[in-house]
Amino acid sequence: MISDIPQSTLRLERLFFSSVHSYFCSHAEGKALPRRFLTHYALCYVTEGKGQLTLNGMLLTANKGDFFLLLPGTAVEGKALTSEPVRYMIIFFSCMQLRKDRRHQELHPPPFPVSGKLEASGQPRAAEIMNQMTVHSRTREPEDILRAKYRLQRLLFMLLQPSERTAQDKAVGMDMVLAHMKNNYNQELRVGQLALMAGLSTNHFIRAFKQLTDKTPMTYLLEERIKKAKQLLFSSERVKQIAKEVGYKDEHYFSRVFKKSEGVAPASYLKNSHLRIAVLYYGLDDYLMTLGLTPVAALSYLERVSRNYALPHPGVLQQDIVRLNGSRLNYEELARLKPDLIIGSDRFLPGEMLESIAPTVVLKHTDNVEQQLSRLSRILGREQQADDWMNSYAEQKHLIRLGLEKRDRLPTVSFIRVSSEFYRLYGASNQTGTLLYRDLGLRPSLSFSEQTEAVDFEIDELPRYNPGYIFLAADPTLESRQRLETLLSSQEWSSLDAVKQSRVFDAGDLLFKTLGPTGRMWAMSYVASRIGTLDDRIIHTNTGL
Repeated sequence: MISDIPQSTLRLERLFFSSVHSYFCSHAEGKALPRRFLTHYALCYVTEGKGQLTLNGMLLTANKGDFFLLLPGTAVEGKALTSEPVRYMIIFFSCMQLRKDRRHQELHPPPFPVSGKLEASGQPRAAEIMNQMTVHSRTREPEDILRAKYRLQRLLFMLLQPSERTAQDKAVGMDMVLAHMKNNYNQELRVGQLALMAGLSTNHFIRAFKQLTDKTPMTYLLEERIKKAKQLLFSSERVKQIAKEVGYKDEHYFSRVFKKSEGVAPASYLKNSHLRIAVLYYGLDDYLMTLGLTPVAALSYLERVSRNYALPHPGVLQQDIVRLNGSRLNYEELARLKPDLIIGSDRFLPGEMLESIAPTVVLKHTDNVEQQLSRLSRILGREQQADDWMNSYAEQKHLIRLGLEKRDRLPTVSFIRVSSEFYRLYGASNQTGTLLYRDLGLRPSLSFSEQTEAVDFEIDELPRYNPGYIFLAADPTLESRQRLETLLSSQEWSSLDAVKQSRVFDAGDLLFKTLGPTGRMWAMSYVASRIGTLDDRIIHTNTGL
């Protein structure tokens, strides 16, 4: 009877679907599903194989017969676990829910009662409806589209009804155990307790766990603790505190366990020059190379800038570094390199799948290069290399400022970037602004209230800034080139003092170079030579160019 159906299910009858698209998909062993953020609702049904699925950082099993409901904004990653490919059907859809009372009718996003893995395995009728939808996914006839929306509504109604499983049945499975171990790795966990949580005998649980993860439960727990310890070592915490945070009361026992696993004591781990480090943000490779270390992988500049050239780092061969596409990270290529540690930035949050490749550390971004370099040098045991750079940078900055002091008035300088979507004038709160206005002491053309990270402008607004010098960069796309040509041919551009006096200079990849220390030093010399405060010979002497 309708009165016995929960209100949350009744709401499904008021859904309005604006789009429904169905697909068959397959992923072979070793072929990862890269991290993506869903922009639509998705309903997934696994038809063959066995795999892992990570939803917003939560690891779940994906077995034949499993259904998953995924909401917009969900971060999704996955991979096959066996030699048999994982095959699945997936329906992407957009929908709204009608809410009405006596006076009003409004559309809102539907509050689905559950999401993630659904308790719907073994429902043959649901699988049959799912198959019907994907078989007819290619047709765009109005009648078929209406039929697809009707079937989807029936399917959701069927899958989201309250399960009749018992509490004991709900506890059977590995998902609860994996989630518990991931969230409680620092607690004392016993195999018997984990087996009970999974609803299995101890021997059956150990066999099932090893089939899923290729490890025993205690080996899996140890690896989780070691990975977390490596991340904490990067935070410069004391070994005693790190031991406690990963579940060891005795720091000496923790050190023995760590050394047996990694071949080196915790205090010396990050100072090992043979450590294979991958860096996943622009400029972090520059930091490592300035400290005399060569990362095994770094993000490529090629898809971001039209001109890209290597900075001089003595003893470092650029071809030894694998360059990854920052727009679409290749997890398989990164895993093949077998890094010991991955360093990222809070400006580019990598996917949770990186945790399965290597311990991942996310650095807080700062435009204070000296501060970041000093911190990294202490962690990596490279204080002398950091001191050498800081002394060279201070000397070069002093020479440039001496030249500026001879002028009657400091020049105004602007950094302008042209992309396919905007014209942007950079302020003081970013890497180029720190270089131009803090380190060199130059004057921005922006008003005080506009001296933020960046200001987007239209061409007709440009004359009110009117800088004395312009450093101009364009993104490497056809649309950006067209917008640049529009800018350069405009009357507003021709009216600028910098244009009239031929003081417009190609910035190339200066925006990205200034994210790292050696790039910052090169950029400082380049800017100073263009505004006439530093002889080109000093650039070649101090940077090796």
